Amino acid sequence: MSPRTCPGCSRQLGSSAGCPTCREAAAGELADRARDVTERDVAAAARRGESFLRRPPWYARRGATRVLSHLDLARRVLADAVAGRYRRMPWVSLAALTAAVLYVVSPLDLIPDFLVPIGWTDDLLVMAAAWQLLKGDLRRYCAWKGIEPAEYGL
Repeated sequence: MSPRTCPGCSRQLGSSAGCPTCREAAAGELADRARDVTERDVAAAARRGESFLRRPPWYARRGATRVLSHLDLARRVLADAVAGRYRRMPWVSLAALTAAVLYVVSPLDLIPDFLVPIGWTDDLLVMAAAWQLLKGDLRRYCAWKGIEPAEYGL
């Protein structure tokens, strides 16, 4: 199947973070893929995110700090959800966040991360889409946790 063209920016649909139509398409695709996420997947994403942040691979050390910041908040949300400390986030939101984290921590994705600096472009797009999709849920989590949402661009 050939890639579809975005009516808003004329690029490949879902490829431009600056285009609202592309962001909406990327967020919709992320939500569709997140339907099969289990509680075990959420726990694994939290562990992988924590490990990734504790000892980032060489290509991530020069990566976008905004992605790492978002990854840190996502890891916190997933860890608290798995531990049963935070039960207010809807399952579809947890699934979408899990999918975003697993995509970002994987070194091989649409644009491989080790192709510094362009390798983080798709990760930025995925996190931007997840943030746009989950902004309200993440703000509520920050309020519950006592974290300033502005630290994470919310």
